[in-house]
Amino acid sequence: MSQFEPKVNPVSEFLEISNDFTDPKEIIREAISNAFDANADSISITVVIDKTSGENELTITIKDNGHGMNEETLKDFFGLGFSTRPDKDEHGYKIGSSIGEKGHGAKIFFNGRCIEVNTISDGTAITAQMNDPIKSLRAGKLPCVSYQVTPGLSANNGTTITIKGYNNNRPEMFAHVELKDYIYWFTKFGSVEKEFGIEKFKNVTLYLSGLGWTGHEPEPLAFGHRFAKVNNILNELKQIDKVEHLEWFVARWPFTNIALIGYPSIHIDFIFYIEGDKAKRAYNKMIYEKKKTGQGEYNVGHRYGLWLCKDYFAIDRRNDWISERNEWTKYHAFVNCQEFRLTANRSDLSNTPPEIMQAVKTTVKNLFHDEIMTHKDFKKYKDELQRQKENMSTIQEEQDFDRRRKLTLKKRTAECCDLELFEPRQESGVFSLFLQLITKRPDLFDFKIVDYDTSVGYDLLVTDNYDLELSRAALKFVEMKFMLQRSFNHSFKKLSAIICWDTNLANDDTVHDLSGEERTLKITPKAKNAEQCYSKYMLVTNTEAHNIEIFVLKDYLKEKLNCDFRPRTALVDFSRFAAVAPDLGQKRSCILLLFHSMIPLRQTIRD
Repeated sequence: MSQFEPKVNPVSEFLEISNDFTDPKEIIREAISNAFDANADSISITVVIDKTSGENELTITIKDNGHGMNEETLKDFFGLGFSTRPDKDEHGYKIGSSIGEKGHGAKIFFNGRCIEVNTISDGTAITAQMNDPIKSLRAGKLPCVSYQVTPGLSANNGTTITIKGYNNNRPEMFAHVELKDYIYWFTKFGSVEKEFGIEKFKNVTLYLSGLGWTGHEPEPLAFGHRFAKVNNILNELKQIDKVEHLEWFVARWPFTNIALIGYPSIHIDFIFYIEGDKAKRAYNKMIYEKKKTGQGEYNVGHRYGLWLCKDYFAIDRRNDWISERNEWTKYHAFVNCQEFRLTANRSDLSNTPPEIMQAVKTTVKNLFHDEIMTHKDFKKYKDELQRQKENMSTIQEEQDFDRRRKLTLKKRTAECCDLELFEPRQESGVFSLFLQLITKRPDLFDFKIVDYDTSVGYDLLVTDNYDLELSRAALKFVEMKFMLQRSFNHSFKKLSAIICWDTNLANDDTVHDLSGEERTLKITPKAKNAEQCYSKYMLVTNTEAHNIEIFVLKDYLKEKLNCDFRPRTALVDFSRFAAVAPDLGQKRSCILLLFHSMIPLRQTIRD
């Protein structure tokens, strides 16, 4: 029987893997992992825009004082499937499967114009350079590495890698604050291992200088993921914040070397924190604040919760394991298992056998329900949270009443069709206003409503075939909006009309629907003749059979029904002012002063 060995297209594999990294910042993750594999205790990362070549070239330099590379490990670094991670640690024990196991990570370096390596190992220096790797791969050729070996040096070991023209020179993800946040969340330098008493790398320092850093020297970063300081004594928290003391509440539960249910030879480490919102913000300046903007900000819900880890840093988030509601925004938790198996680009754990993943899930859920939820600190937090919610509900009701009262006094109203109409503040108000008008004036719009549903999809189903049975009539949709804007979240295809309160669009502006179809807004002012008694707004197209009329109620009601919305004004009891005026002259002066200082009155001031 004949045999053959399957072939591999190395050019195709290199190109696919180098393009398989979804976040350009992953080059920082890979560089840091390589530095830890080299037992470095000092790592430097510098990102600059280099203009010396005549263009703005994004250049990243990573330097470490690890054991460096020899010719063999240098070739492994540039090669595919050859991990540079050592098989044994400094004590001679075999290292378990970990992040650097596939030999794929350094291929993200190929996404640059030029890769330069300067490394020293045991007195031998090597300089290497690869130019235009992606360009070569796309041309169907493997890129070449030029290198030179210089033995007999007395310099210290270490490696410096410079990537020029990285990420097509797009700098937007490499701001200093964003890189720092990424390093502490998604790289080995942000490992949570110190929470489990592992202090092997506690003295490693990283010196960071990202884009926008204004310091004279790079910023030194201390090893390890950042958590809030434990503070779960309610009386002390109330001294810090009398109103929202639970926003400073922090409690911690560590679980070390826990055997998986059903797999006693596999173990996990699990760290669980409850952190109040203000406690998080005290150490994490990247959390979005309404009154403050900054580069790379995110909401609590986009970052916090339960993370699965390998090598003790975050890979994949599974909040549903510990919560079915949004309570996980208070949780700051990590589960590490060295048996997790990563995809080629290390972005998720989908290569992990399903039975192992299920066992981890079951073990974590049991720990959460049996050990954490029953703990006195967790119960204390939940009980106090419930009391705070009840108190805040009462306060919120009072605040809501005051807010609504103020808005009501400022509200604009109009007398129309024997009704007092209120100016809407949102889409539901437009719908309410429309229903009131259509009840009093069924002829106000040139269609008949046959159904309405504001919960999902279009708001109204209408017809203009009044004389036909409903089963035979042509049906179309009408959509309600508070403001008509350039982006319309429905399709134009079955749309007959749009009813909105107002729009800030101008004549000839374009509006596009959810499928990307564009229409042009055409505004025809009210004519002096009787044929057109109001300004017409139409979304027109040359490709479809029908145009879409827009009823801008603010203008439509004023022009067609002379219905003008004006501010509410309070009625004044002048007797109060007259009583304090001792004579008629002062009474008149008081009334005149009041008249000039007030907003327009709702009724004529009589003698």
